[in-house]
Amino acid sequence: MTPVSTRDASDGAHEAVTIIVVHHVRLPVSDIIRSRDFYTSALGFETRLTVEEADHIIGVVVVHRSGVTLGLHAAPARARALFGFCSVALSVGDRSDLTSWCEYLDTLGVSHSPPTEGHVGWYVQVPDPDGLVIELHTSGNITATGA
Repeated sequence: MTPVSTRDASDGAHEAVTIIVVHHVRLPVSDIIRSRDFYTSALGFETRLTVEEADHIIGVVVVHRSGVTLGLHAAPARARALFGFCSVALSVGDRSDLTSWCEYLDTLGVSHSPPTEGHVGWYVQVPDPDGLVIELHTSGNITATGA
């Protein structure tokens, strides 16, 4: 692994490199099939790739029509370590869109928090089968200040 530079990005060097968008987010899971089914049925992702090694599945790539790509990888110990941690936050539109998501998740029997006002709009927390938290967020302005 290449060491990260400690040089201050304010010196203009960051202008020479570009990040266009997040390529994908990789999530550890304990049960590939159970997690794939959750992300496809509850959140509307589609399976694009199944990665097999010898006689078992070690990963699945799921893609949402919005372009968000998640890699679900067999890593039970890491999934347990991230229990309750928000790994992914997805934008869902405005407050009425968030309410529609809650109603939709309720019809599926998918657990979620009540809508909560945060520092960047409203959000709902949805635990995946391993307890990793997926947040559904509205767009909003940052309401907190930091140093």
